[in-house]
Formats: sequence, structure tokens, C-alpha cells
Amino acid sequence: MTPGGNPLTTALYHAARLPFRFKARQTVAPPRKALILQPCCLGRVMQTTPLLAALSDAFPDARFDWAISEWALQAVSSNPRITRTIHSGAGDVSTNSREEMQAFFETVRAEGYDTCFIPSRSSELARVAWQTGIPQRIGLNEAGRGFAHTVAVSPPAGERQVARLYLALAAAAGVDESILAAAEMEFHPTDSDRTAVTRWLVEELDWLGDQPLLVLHPGGGENPSEANLNKRWPAQRFARLTNHLTRSHNVKVVIVGTTKERRLAEEVAGMMSFPVSNRAGHLGLGELGALCELAGLYVGNDVGSTYVAAATGCPTLSIYGPTDPRVYAPYMVNGRVRTLWRPYEGAFDWDAGVSVEEASAAAEELLAAQTLLSNGRS
Repeated sequence: MTPGGNPLTTALYHAARLPFRFKARQTVAPPRKALILQPCCLGRVMQTTPLLAALSDAFPDARFDWAISEWALQAVSSNPRITRTIHSGAGDVSTNSREEMQAFFETVRAEGYDTCFIPSRSSELARVAWQTGIPQRIGLNEAGRGFAHTVAVSPPAGERQVARLYLALAAAAGVDESILAAAEMEFHPTDSDRTAVTRWLVEELDWLGDQPLLVLHPGGGENPSEANLNKRWPAQRFARLTNHLTRSHNVKVVIVGTTKERRLAEEVAGMMSFPVSNRAGHLGLGELGALCELAGLYVGNDVGSTYVAAATGCPTLSIYGPTDPRVYAPYMVNGRVRTLWRPYEGAFDWDAGVSVEEASAAAEELLAAQTLLSNGRS
């Protein structure tokens, strides 16, 4: 069975596509003014940035805008490849009121886009894209859910990784394979983010770049479309890993997270044998990205900040539990991301999940590689 559907639902989607088949394009026109429709959430938005990079490199004279929610806005608001972001709502469009959707449609129609890219395999977003009136709509079509796309792209056979599925839209638009192969996630902190973080590191943390900076995010599992706190590697394991790295590599530790995760961050900090800085609730996404640009290592769960860390080029250790990294792992081609996961059957339990010893070995490999890279630059 196709995820999120059943044979009856699939048949209904195929029937819904019948009125659109006669209008489907046989060829794809190069975009001149295009909108990316990927409103939520942070992980999916970050996994869409390789698509934006590929399209921008392939069509340098085209304009690209992004329809995005408040929840994920900071992920792309400072991306230089984007001309404008369009507010699509607070979170997922399914939570918008009729008035909010009408305002969104009016804003999009006024821009006169010729192309819309719809990465999500969502029948709702396929309908929303059609209602905007954009004439060329290029989107994934799995089990008939892309019924309203004018260019309905079938997912590549056997492909599961989310970012590569999204890149299939760029391939359908005629982007060269060499560009597709080089595309990866991107995140761009602002200069003000970098200045604020540098000042805080020097003035409050007394960090002058003379020891490795370790960023931890022990939280995650919450966004507008889901809540799965079982994604979090146990707090005690974060503390044990950090104690080991502090003793072995003299790292300076910064814990990050949302305001709601501050108590969790305090719990992790309380189990450590060395002083740490708890910045949970005090860093915006841009400042987090600026911090990760300077860090020697980031360790986190299947959470949006892990994608941001990887996208800045920071050596990143991502720890997965109930979700499959073969589908959701951060998409980078620079080799500085390590993902740990143990396949399982039945109900997931961290007792059989990633161990501290596994995480320590992977973290030390990343730190050693970063040290060699830094020495080569000096």
C-alpha cells in the first residue's frame, strides 16, 4: 500500500486527474518567474533547498520565490537565491482559515508566476497550486495525489531519500545531471546573526577559537504537523557522550533548543561533569546557523536544527531512532555528516537504539577530520 493512501483513495485521485490530463504539458517551458510551494515544516523545507539550488544554477536569469509558513520562514528568509517569501500561514496550510487561504491566493495571483514547483507528495498542495492559477505546475505525483499538476513527475524508481525525490522536479524541468549531482542543502545566516553570535562567544563564553566548539540539541520531535518525542536520544546518553568528548578533546559545549526544550537542556547540563552554556530558547534559527558555522561538531536528533547545522558545513552527527535516515537524513554531498541508526522491528525502543559508544566513535572521527581540515587551512 502506498504510504498515506489505499486503493480506493488512489482510484479517486486518478479520477480527479481526468479533467487535467487534456491540459497536461508534453514539454516543459523554462521558468522565468517561479514559486516554490513548500510551506512546512522545517525539515522538509531544508530538504527542498537542494531543489532551489539546482533550479537557480540551471536558470540564472529566472526569479524564484517561496511560499512558506511562519514556522519555517527563517530557514530560507536570508537565502540569496530567493527574491521574495510569501506568507502561507502559521504552519501547515490545512490549518488555515478560508480568509487566510483567500489572502494567500490573491497575493500569489498578483505576482504573475509562470511556474510553480510542488515538491510535496500532497493532494492538498496539488489542489492549492491549481487554485493559484499558475499555468505550469511541476510536482511529484505518487498514487495519483499530484492530480492537478500540469507536469506530474513520477518518483524515481526505488528512490526514497526526500531531497533526491524533490530534485526529480528539477530533472523534469531539464536541469543538467552535473548540476543535480552537486546540489545540496543550503542555509545562510545574516551578517547580523554572525555578529551577534561572535560577540556572545567572545564576551560571555570567553571562546577565542582556541578549542573545539561542540553544539548539542537534545530536543526535537515537535512541529505543527506532528509530535513524536520518541525521536529524542535519551538525555543521559547526550550527557555521557559530552562528558567523554570534553575529557578527550577539551570541547567547549553549547546546548541549543527551543524555549519549550529549556528544561530538557537543563536536565542534560545537570548530568555533565563540566561547565556548559545553555542557550535553549535564546537563539533564533539564523543565530544557530551562525554558531554552527564556527563549531567543530554538532550532535542532534532527527530535528530541524540538525538540517541547519549540516547545511552550514558544520561536521554533523545525527542520531535517529523511530524514523528512517535512508528517507530523512540531511542531504549533503560534502561528506561531513554522519548518521547513526539501528533498524528495528515492531515497536521502537531506545534500549536497542544507538549507543553512547557508537556515538562517541562517530563524533571522534568527525572531530579528527575537522582538525585535519583546519590544520590544512592554517
